[in-house]
Amino acid sequence: MSLRVLLTFALGLFLGFPGALSAQRPNGTNGGGGRPEGERPGMDQRPKIGVVFGTVEDLDSGAPIEFATISILAFDEDKVITGGVTDGKGRFRITEIPIGRFRAQIGFMGYTSAAVDDIRLSPRGGVEQNLGTIRLEPNVQALEAAEVVEQRSTLEMMIDRKVFRVGDDLNSAGSNATELLRNVPSIDVDIDGNLSLRGSGNVTILIDGRPSGMTGSATQNLLEQIPASSIDRVEIITSPTAKYDPEGVAGILNIILKKDKLEGKHGQVSTTWGTNDNHSASFNGNMRGQKLNFSLNAGFNQRNNFRSGDSERQQAFGGELGAAYDSLSVLTSNSLADNESFSWNLRAGLDWMPSPETTWNLGVRTNQSGNAGVEDVINLETWSTDAIGGFTRYGLSERDNASTDLDLGFERKYGERHVLQAFARWSERTGVNRDSLWQDLPSPALDPAYLSNANFNDGGNWNATLQADYEKPLDHDGKFELGYKTILRESNEDQRFWQRDSAGVPFTQAYDFRYREDIHAAYATWGRKFGAWGVQAGGRGEVVYTTAELQGDSADIAAALVQLGGTDPTFVNDYTSFYPSANLSYTVDDRNQWVLSYNRRVNRPRGRQVNPFVDNADPRNLRYGNPFLLPEYTDGLEFGHQLTTKSLTLTTSLFYKTTRDVIRRYIEVDDAGIAYRTFVNLARQQDKGLEVVAMWRRGRALQLRVNGSIYHQNTDGSNLAADLGNNGFQGNAGYQVSALVKGDWKVQVNGRYRAPAQYTQGTFQGYVTHDMAVNRDFYDGSLRASLRVSDVFDQRQWEYTSEGRDFYQSGIFKRQSRFVYASLTWSFGKLEPGQRGRGGSRGGLDGGGNFDGGDF
Repeated sequence: MSLRVLLTFALGLFLGFPGALSAQRPNGTNGGGGRPEGERPGMDQRPKIGVVFGTVEDLDSGAPIEFATISILAFDEDKVITGGVTDGKGRFRITEIPIGRFRAQIGFMGYTSAAVDDIRLSPRGGVEQNLGTIRLEPNVQALEAAEVVEQRSTLEMMIDRKVFRVGDDLNSAGSNATELLRNVPSIDVDIDGNLSLRGSGNVTILIDGRPSGMTGSATQNLLEQIPASSIDRVEIITSPTAKYDPEGVAGILNIILKKDKLEGKHGQVSTTWGTNDNHSASFNGNMRGQKLNFSLNAGFNQRNNFRSGDSERQQAFGGELGAAYDSLSVLTSNSLADNESFSWNLRAGLDWMPSPETTWNLGVRTNQSGNAGVEDVINLETWSTDAIGGFTRYGLSERDNASTDLDLGFERKYGERHVLQAFARWSERTGVNRDSLWQDLPSPALDPAYLSNANFNDGGNWNATLQADYEKPLDHDGKFELGYKTILRESNEDQRFWQRDSAGVPFTQAYDFRYREDIHAAYATWGRKFGAWGVQAGGRGEVVYTTAELQGDSADIAAALVQLGGTDPTFVNDYTSFYPSANLSYTVDDRNQWVLSYNRRVNRPRGRQVNPFVDNADPRNLRYGNPFLLPEYTDGLEFGHQLTTKSLTLTTSLFYKTTRDVIRRYIEVDDAGIAYRTFVNLARQQDKGLEVVAMWRRGRALQLRVNGSIYHQNTDGSNLAADLGNNGFQGNAGYQVSALVKGDWKVQVNGRYRAPAQYTQGTFQGYVTHDMAVNRDFYDGSLRASLRVSDVFDQRQWEYTSEGRDFYQSGIFKRQSRFVYASLTWSFGKLEPGQRGRGGSRGGLDGGGNFDGGDF
């Protein structure tokens, strides 16, 4: 979004565009009773069946102008009858105009106003009139003299998404993307940085509208490497159309990075100091001309924290807890760990616009991260037979990861909303993980001679994407979309396990795990408007080929297959799926909008979920994947409403989802007291709930946002055990208060509450956390100083229980979360309105991200 748009929208909210905005309601009223202002006697008896529509563009570039105002005035008086504003594509459509003769005035800050002098609406001559394309001439002097008196709303609701503008969020200073997302409504970030949306962790992450190319923990690492200061907005799409990839049963999280769209040079440098050696630095730069645009983003992040955990597990042998058993053991564990990590990333993009209709995009992103941690665990085990045992475990872990993305994009415009786009991407990631374990050392030193066991993982993955999208406009503000996409993925993991037995004799096990997934998809969507109603329907078909294979020593592979209960080292799962979607919207007036949507989504198992290698880092808690997992399918229905007034925005959503073949983590404990953790498919799950987000503003001085959601989850795991499942309520709530103090200081306070929850094999006790930030600008805004405190009262922790037929475990896990950050940000350069205007590429590296999206 350009500076011109932000300035104009802000000024329009403050001044009301001389009555235009207050006259947008189709019935012509300005919010009060009685006759609308400017309506002549007798006009209220005329039928209001007239319609005026058209498009507003930049005279020089032909780019559409968003938020331009169209005022319908009486023909011989300066009285406003009704009016409206243009949408993101420069279009306007004003309905319910009385029969008669009128004129129109079209304006937008930074442009010279235009007028249409004679508009005649009559049953004989026609009740609809197309004003055509209205081109406004830029007035640079007016733009430069404008004063910003308001900021654009931080919350917007569209037919298929909620948009949260976080570019000015005070918590972005010195934080990364994961830390910033803690303050975005609907999103939960647990103590380990894992994201979830409405209780589900299966969320698809897009960067600038495109898949990151990473999966599982690699996506989490990527978010931790993106400086929050480089993020412009976050889009939450809980009911995507068929144009989107169907992955992510909870929905899609689209992170749009900042990128200037005016001409000139501009940059921003930020550095942050944090307690406990938590430091970061970032650079964002942009150079834009009429035909070339170059952007560069770079960041460095260093994080240090400790964590502690306490747990107790009761294990019944020869029976069940709560019934008869032969013996009972109680295992108490106390752990302390220290972790140090670093990451850096670099992202560069080049846009070439040889003509107003054609845009080429080239981009590269690379990042590297490292992590090292030490952990001490003291275990004490007592038995009902009065036996006592225990051991002390020392662990050392190291992680090194690197990834690279190469992008090429093309866009060709054939007219208004008539466009062809193509996109290609190559992604590659490599990683080395090493876990070493010592037990009951005779000396404090971690001597390799006393090494108990070790895990080594050396591997990576690659991802190739080819995509083409075509959009053609139809009558009645409609459109037809058609597209094709191929995704090829392959991961190769070289697994090694080494262990010394009780007699000191080493034992090794090794094999390679290869996973290949090919997805071929095609989609089509259609939509149009019927007056105040909007309809969109579509479908996406996919053919998927997946192969998992164990390679290496036959004896080691045989041992792994015994663990899995299988005999064939090759696992094949090919399937064909269809994903329909439908949206129905109703716009009552400029204040109320209703949306009803349906779609089908999928969660494809991959990564550690399907890798059968046994993680022996903790010999009492073994973890491994399940290559026999099936994809889970979710059908979702959502009904939403948004109320918008000058000072209040209120969105309400009711949702219902039903899922089959639910993928869940599953725990079993054997007769030796060893817990085995893997993944299984449960029969089905139902989620139904309510979500509310409200934002209230009082000028620039005060803004309050509150949000909350509550939902009921019913999971049926009777396919594995008759009593396996959960049935209960979950929820969360949050608030954000932003204020200007004495005109110079900005203060922001955030709070988050996560309610207790019941899961398939346990419970979570919930937590409350609060963040606070303050900043001030110096030297006419060129320098900004910020101070931020995360988890002010040090309350963020994970308290849980897990239980099965013969075991019960309770514990508390606490990761260091209270830090103080001090940041300095320097902005330099100058941007001005250019000849190309705001019409550049909708996709590519321009932050539009429409290669995977849609905005009916």
